[in-house]
Amino acid sequence: MSQPLDVPKPDEHLAMLGRLASTLSHEIRNPLGALFVLMDVLEEELPQPAADHCAQVAQILADMRTMLSRMDDLVQDYLSLARLAELHREPVELGAIVETYAQEMHKQCADCDITLRLDGLAHLGQVHLHQNAFRRVLINLMQNAIDAMPQGGELTLCGRQADSWACLAVQDTGEGIPADQLSQLFVPFHTTKSNGTGLGLYVVREILAAHGGVITVTSTLGTGTTCLVMLPLVAAE
Repeated sequence: MSQPLDVPKPDEHLAMLGRLASTLSHEIRNPLGALFVLMDVLEEELPQPAADHCAQVAQILADMRTMLSRMDDLVQDYLSLARLAELHREPVELGAIVETYAQEMHKQCADCDITLRLDGLAHLGQVHLHQNAFRRVLINLMQNAIDAMPQGGELTLCGRQADSWACLAVQDTGEGIPADQLSQLFVPFHTTKSNGTGLGLYVVREILAAHGGVITVTSTLGTGTTCLVMLPLVAAE
């Protein structure tokens, strides 16, 4: 099944940023409060740590790292949205950019027993791109794919051209997305992950829209999910 794109208008985008700012402050304050509590516990344990408390300290540190990572993701996603109006795009070879950013995720894929495959990237062609913004698109999509394969699998980035578009498919062999959740994929702060921000796909859609691009999501339960990113080729603009 496929989820179509529904791009907000500029005034809707500004209103959404305001709502996101309010929600963002709430989402950050919650883990900050928990971090302060955990730090108090560590202060009590570290001066004279008992042998049987080592596991507790290790778990506290892991929880703190998770919370800090979540807050960083929230801030980075929000900044990506806030800077959309200032994007300066340049003509680049999309395949080379995708390959460079994909390698950042190679170790994480290997650690999760996921095979990363790159196919047809050299055929994507030139697009006008803000490279850092597009990095956020690719990292978000790849992270979603990795999260969907807790038992390992294959993550494929497949490139091709179709008419005046450069098309990049991000495919996983994960659990798939239930049909009743497809319509919620691009809703801000909607997430089914315990550690998710609920902004990842919304940010992806907004960044692509600022580039004149689109995204569609197709998923089959038990088979996997494909996110198809389409950007206009330089020659077609």
